[in-house]
Amino acid sequence: MKLRIGQVSKLFGVSEQTLRYYEKEGFLSPSKDPHNGYRQYTMSDILLLTDLLFYRDIGIPIADIHRILDGMEPEKVTALIDEKKREMEREIRRLQQSRIKLDRWQEFHRQSLSHMNRFDICPMPPVLVDKKAIASSPDHPFRRFVPWPKELAFFATFSFYCDTVNDPATLFRYVALDQSIATDLAFSPAAGEYVEESADHCLFTVVEYNPDPAVMLKPLTDYAKEHGLSLAGPTYGRQSINDYGHNRMNEYYRVYAVLKK
Repeated sequence: MKLRIGQVSKLFGVSEQTLRYYEKEGFLSPSKDPHNGYRQYTMSDILLLTDLLFYRDIGIPIADIHRILDGMEPEKVTALIDEKKREMEREIRRLQQSRIKLDRWQEFHRQSLSHMNRFDICPMPPVLVDKKAIASSPDHPFRRFVPWPKELAFFATFSFYCDTVNDPATLFRYVALDQSIATDLAFSPAAGEYVEESADHCLFTVVEYNPDPAVMLKPLTDYAKEHGLSLAGPTYGRQSINDYGHNRMNEYYRVYAVLKK
């Protein structure tokens, strides 16, 4: 039995270009019909193609397929299989982590969109702040920007701190490590280098970033006054999403204003 390239292509669901590539690589050697020059694949070609497609499906590189078909020793084939399994397991773990990260990203987007111009009273999820980022002056504490470890970049959240009661005109930007996105992900900040920043009772909303805190936080302070809520002063912002529309980037922050108990 002999099959033409179009028949083999349909039989295996691969393109004719792929079959020609395998021929160019020396795996397949179809004969030519002397009457019309069409390629003719024998049963041996079909069986070999079955192996080729299997190897490629499990991710064996062309160079290693050449080695296998050139007579690689069975023990070395076993070692190759073991290494390929380890590679797959590493890739599976990477994809699982990526899926978790996508879930977190989706959650932030949904929360940000649902809480714009909407207010809730809730705890502020804890974050870790590098001790070097926390400083103080004779009048009040403040935060400053310090680099974060590259391996923790996914957990790094651009943040801001200001005092809405005592010093509403001063806003400090810094970076925190958001523990709320660390569940089921590798998260290991250096022990003793960070302090936890959290609050149990906050007025929460989402705002567009503005370097003038009085302008940015006015909807929040207005809401607090209208509803008889007393702000303690410390107010924290955690970057949530960036909007790159209209040829400019707009930052949106989850804002937690600590309430007096």
